[in-house]
Amino acid sequence: MNTELKTRVIQHLKFKILNVELLLILFFGLISMDANAQFQQKEDLPSPRGAFLRSMVVPGWGHHYVDKTDWTRGQYHMAADAVMLLSYMGLKVRTNHLETNLQTYAMSKAGVDLAGRDRNMFIAVGNFDNLQAYNDYQLQSRNWDNLIADVPENQWNWGSGGQRIRYQDMREQVDKNNNQFPAIITLMVANRLVSGISAFARARKAWENVPEASFSYLNEFGEPGFTASVRFGF
Repeated sequence: MNTELKTRVIQHLKFKILNVELLLILFFGLISMDANAQFQQKEDLPSPRGAFLRSMVVPGWGHHYVDKTDWTRGQYHMAADAVMLLSYMGLKVRTNHLETNLQTYAMSKAGVDLAGRDRNMFIAVGNFDNLQAYNDYQLQSRNWDNLIADVPENQWNWGSGGQRIRYQDMREQVDKNNNQFPAIITLMVANRLVSGISAFARARKAWENVPEASFSYLNEFGEPGFTASVRFGF
């Protein structure tokens, strides 16, 4: 082989090697860029756990955290929570007012101070005209554990049956209001759970829809050659 031919062969080989090197550089560069892009994209994605916890604190907050441009459902949960919270506060104010009126009425008409007394005392005052009648009934029924000590602070005496019935009506109204609190609290907890689960699902969906790219130096037949693929989740 003459010198000129050898030179051409060497140059041709150098050109091939250079092309391979360039392709390898391009290949690893693309992989690095893709990995960095995917890492950065996932870094910016909302946390499903964070979305759930936010909604447990304030319903709708998790939806706003996941997508600030589209959180209509979160707004509904937030509005519902606001309505229930205002209802709870309004009911609490009304119940306290009724209890104050009840205690004032018992003090003025039966001469007994019910402030700080338990529910059994409230019921006893409403069911019997005085302490003596109450204790006599408990003795006849052999309910000795239900006896109330005959001391001045425990004594009451209704002026008429009508006054006692009026007291009973007022006490039943207080009980009716108090019985609504568990229902409102249950609804508030349920609203938070539903909002949290919904926000969690939306955050998970955002993670599942992240496009993934892959590259290979072998083609689909296992032979040398570049293969690229991109996957989108829907």
